[in-house]
Amino acid sequence: MIFNILMKPNFLRHVFLICSLMYTVCMAGSNEPAIMKTVRSMYNDSASIEISFNLHIFWKIREKEETKSGRIILARGEKFCVEIGSSAWVSNGETLWQYSPEENGGQVVIKRLSAVDVSALPSKQLSAYLDKYSYKLKEERKGVSIVECLPGETKQNSDALRIQISIETKSGTIKELFIVDKSGNESSYVFKKTKTGVKVPEKNFVYTIPKGASVLDLRN
Repeated sequence: MIFNILMKPNFLRHVFLICSLMYTVCMAGSNEPAIMKTVRSMYNDSASIEISFNLHIFWKIREKEETKSGRIILARGEKFCVEIGSSAWVSNGETLWQYSPEENGGQVVIKRLSAVDVSALPSKQLSAYLDKYSYKLKEERKGVSIVECLPGETKQNSDALRIQISIETKSGTIKELFIVDKSGNESSYVFKKTKTGVKVPEKNFVYTIPKGASVLDLRN
């Protein structure tokens, strides 16, 4: 679950986070609550999204906890800006900038987006949880619908044992994403200041290289 924490593959599969949301879910044998249709209609590839979030991770084997904050900005055409702690992934639809503060004192890797598996990027991870699984209503409380999926108990190939999403019932806004992976590690994303359908300035999708950072340009 977490890059480099921040740059490790497992984290890429569990972050917003951090993350465009799409609309193709496997519904086999499950009666989903109506709120999921609302969620997918709001969080889809044609909508611009801005989200801030806090991420809390509990590493079971190491019995270690970590807390990060970040933001996600998404727009059509594979344009995104994802920041988690000091790390960043930025795309203008053609070029991808990936910044890791812990690589060689700070390194920016530049790639052509066409050469990258975008499904492995942080901007796609939340959508993977909506696209891949169907959910059942677990409970409703104080205007929040809590839905749950247990992919670890199905034949689906998944790194997650349990996925739980807390949704504001009236608006369909996702408030929290909670994931338990196969190793028992727990990731909790608390989303705040969510805006959908907003006009996002293009400057958000061009990365300014930090002073002193090394650059590895792989576009040639």
